[in-house]
Amino acid sequence: MRIFYSTLAFGLCCVFCHAQTAINDATILKQTRAKYDAPFERNLQSFSCAVEFNWKQHFTEAVRVGDEGTDEEIAKLIQPIHTSVTVTRQNAAVSSGMTEEEERKLPHGGMAEDLLEHAVQFSLNSWLVASNNAMLPPESTPVQVEPSPSGYKLEFKVQTFDVEMMFAPDMRLLSEGAKGSVSDRRETDFRPGPQGFLMTSYRLGEDGDFRPGNRIDLTYTYQTVGGFQLPEQVSINRESHHEVWHYKLSGCSVETTH
Repeated sequence: MRIFYSTLAFGLCCVFCHAQTAINDATILKQTRAKYDAPFERNLQSFSCAVEFNWKQHFTEAVRVGDEGTDEEIAKLIQPIHTSVTVTRQNAAVSSGMTEEEERKLPHGGMAEDLLEHAVQFSLNSWLVASNNAMLPPESTPVQVEPSPSGYKLEFKVQTFDVEMMFAPDMRLLSEGAKGSVSDRRETDFRPGPQGFLMTSYRLGEDGDFRPGNRIDLTYTYQTVGGFQLPEQVSINRESHHEVWHYKLSGCSVETTH
């Protein structure tokens, strides 16, 4: 009988301890999400900016393929284009302010402008993942949190995949990816801002392969517009193509809910 009671007590302890751990892990996840700046989870609806880009400077940092246009064509026809972007919770929409017919009449069918628009859209859509707090699992996700050499490790499942996230002691996200995988990996840097952690860099592998020489490194600096921290200077380093893109967002305006 004494053995039975001991076993029962041990079993109850296990159930209680497991429940306590689950509650603590859920609380940690909720507290962690609250540490990040997520303007679209407040009252930001969208923001619009002009895109400043220097093509002459770009060709000192990128391999020139030749389908962008000659120096004269770039200076006279491409550089004067007033590229702009509007960013909502869903995506970044980039525009040249030209009709499709006008773009087709540009050198090489507007290839240079298309490349710039793609770079801006890709980098801002990547930033949106952080600004929507979508890098972190939803609060309802069952997670396991434990100490690690970096600070903390958080594990959870997405369908059949085991995901592992590494955090600094203050819960800034350092990396995330499939558990045990070297190629399926992304690295991040965050810094404290007025409303929480802001992503300053995001490194990922092209086609999900994080090996050296196949990475894309995105970096961001910030400006304050309407009380929100928005990207100002953005750079994209695409290792596989030896491309570096730098642009600036200026003259920004915001739309908010009332």
